[in-house]
Amino acid sequence: MREVVITAVGTDRPGIVASITEALLDLGGNLADCRAALLRGSFAIVVAATLPVDVPEQDLRAALAGRTGDLGLDVWIGPAAAPAHHEPLERCVISVYGADHPGIVAAVSRALADREVNIVDLSSRVVGDPAIYVLGLEVELPRDLDPEGLRRYLEPVARAQGVELSVEAEAEDIL
Repeated sequence: MREVVITAVGTDRPGIVASITEALLDLGGNLADCRAALLRGSFAIVVAATLPVDVPEQDLRAALAGRTGDLGLDVWIGPAAAPAHHEPLERCVISVYGADHPGIVAAVSRALADREVNIVDLSSRVVGDPAIYVLGLEVELPRDLDPEGLRRYLEPVARAQGVELSVEAEAEDIL
């Protein structure tokens, strides 16, 4: 078996997930990991899947086109990167809330990158009236940083952005 990554983006409509997974199944493939989201009216999905080694990429492209062609998706296929083999790093969850304005994600993500904190999941949305920006991140901490140290490091960023911020150690049972 070999592993591939497939991304598909298009206008939201029923059948996108079914069509992609059926195309994989048609070729003897198996879904390994998947993330999907609806953003406004657009649907995006990223799939890591295994396929038999004797299935050429053009066959996968043809199977996906046959199953998804009428859905108007932009599809990309590529080899999966080899998973990093390292000891598990501590994870934590960061929540950011505040008045919506440009620059919140840029400031927080730059501060995290500068401290070698790896973002493994991110979601954001604007809610309510007046608009409140809600940002949630799951991150992996470098070995020399704990959740409390990260919170202290991010406090000046939160103040500068006029947002509230919390950092919590990830519970063992969170996916």
